[in-house]
Amino acid sequence: MLLIGTRNATSQSVLTGGAINLGEVYRRYCKKNSSGVKAFDFNSTSISLQHSGIYHITANVTFTAPAAGVVVFQLTENGVALPSALASETITTAATEVKTTTIDYYVIVDSACVLGCPTTVIKNIGILNTGVGATISNVVVNVDKVVWGGVRNGK
Repeated sequence: MLLIGTRNATSQSVLTGGAINLGEVYRRYCKKNSSGVKAFDFNSTSISLQHSGIYHITANVTFTAPAAGVVVFQLTENGVALPSALASETITTAATEVKTTTIDYYVIVDSACVLGCPTTVIKNIGILNTGVGATISNVVVNVDKVVWGGVRNGK
């Protein structure tokens, strides 16, 4: 099994449209493929899925909001929000309600042929706040590869 886990327990204010800082890697088990490419890469706001296959992504976010409204966290793929990969919570009492929400989603990483050479179409996964601004106290993201290569065009 290939997996990566990130966490950030540092308080962060994320305005509407802002990316969540995923913190640091706290666990990683990954191997390079036959071409020497590692399965995952990470920076503070995204996890790169670099081998073809199907990945299970689970993100848990604990937060409050300085104003009442609906807080929405949404996965992004290469910077574009995924319409069905989101979680939302309604805040009725500003700054006092502490909520935790979970995004559970599967992502397919396909292979492609570029100039006659097989290659993987890398996907960079992040989390965007698309609702009212929030103060995040904890975020944990786990990615597990559940189906190995051979995935092409969603089949």
